[in-house]
Amino acid sequence: RCISSEHGARAALVDPTAAVGSEAACAMGCCRDTCRCAVCCKLLLYINWMMFCEYTALWSRFIEVDWECEHPPLGGNQSGIKVLVAGFAKTGTRTMSRSLYQVGLDHSYHSEELGFYVWARLADKFWLSRNGGSWSKLPIPGSIYNIQDQDKQVLRGTSSEDLAAALSRCRVDALAFDGIEQLFFPVYDVSPDAKVLLMNWRTYEQWSKSLLTFAPELLFEIWIMGLFGGGMQALPYHAVSLPVVNWFQGGALKKALTTGGPPICQVYHGVIAQFHAATNTRRIATRWFSDIGHFPLNQKEYDSFHQQVKDRVPKQNLFEWDMRKHTFEDLCAFLEIDPCPRSGKMHRARNNFIFQRDFPYTFAASVPVMLAVHWLNWKLLGALLSICPRCRRKPREKSD
Repeated sequence: RCISSEHGARAALVDPTAAVGSEAACAMGCCRDTCRCAVCCKLLLYINWMMFCEYTALWSRFIEVDWECEHPPLGGNQSGIKVLVAGFAKTGTRTMSRSLYQVGLDHSYHSEELGFYVWARLADKFWLSRNGGSWSKLPIPGSIYNIQDQDKQVLRGTSSEDLAAALSRCRVDALAFDGIEQLFFPVYDVSPDAKVLLMNWRTYEQWSKSLLTFAPELLFEIWIMGLFGGGMQALPYHAVSLPVVNWFQGGALKKALTTGGPPICQVYHGVIAQFHAATNTRRIATRWFSDIGHFPLNQKEYDSFHQQVKDRVPKQNLFEWDMRKHTFEDLCAFLEIDPCPRSGKMHRARNNFIFQRDFPYTFAASVPVMLAVHWLNWKLLGALLSICPRCRRKPREKSD
């Protein structure tokens, strides 16, 4: 009835007084409902397309670059790492990673930097060597929608020599294993002289409560930032903009990727921030859903990890760290850094929306771009939908 009375609805919308009779009124109401439904369907289509492109890394071949760390490998099955932070997520690993950077370890890596500079390239080479070099056959990145074990396979298929070489080429100074805890012992095996900070200061109950509070917050952050920044993923915009921005900044991206720094959690701006936004899912977030993390289910498993660290690491190279009482002075004394660049208690690092809150000017500069891209995508989607055939019945002719 509403479709057949479309001509009445159009007249009613132009002149409400023309809505005479129940048929015209019905037509006007149905037209409005149809418009609302069309906008909702269009919005749903747009969001799903953004998420599909983001979580499948659809345009990654046009965005990724072949630049990787180029420092000469140290050889001798040595990574060259000076400090390892042994602890689960939510035990102060991010704070410690930043503190190590602040006392002079310029390539202090958290799990984000390991994925960004080292592991992503290692994993790509692993899979490309097994699929005949076909980029289209690379595994879909891990995510909350795709939990798998692809990094576990990479770990099993990577020799200690190759792991040590990859780490040493980036001249990693320190490494925290937040969300990638199963890499600790393989990395320690190629870093025998490294000093270890054991983050066992929380009880299992305290740690479990903190993690259960943080996990939904992290998933919410991933979803929200996926929506906000997903416009650039809907089409290969980064493939065009990244080379231009990199050129304007004198090749800053190439320099960072070939030298292994600076750590993106400590220095974040310009083309490095854009490349991070473009590749975050496949270089970083995928690691947390690829079976190389370790989340103890009980007190026994929690204590067992800490005990294994104590059994493997010589006492003179081990410091059982307590975020509640230890200071920068304690850290410098353990690492034999004199004079110590910082003093007092460590400032707690943020855990949610860290790039937006720690680097507000970079984020603020990206907001107009993101909004403009969403507007452009919306217009392009509207234009695409407008050329689709409209399967509507023609209005019935009035009979005399």
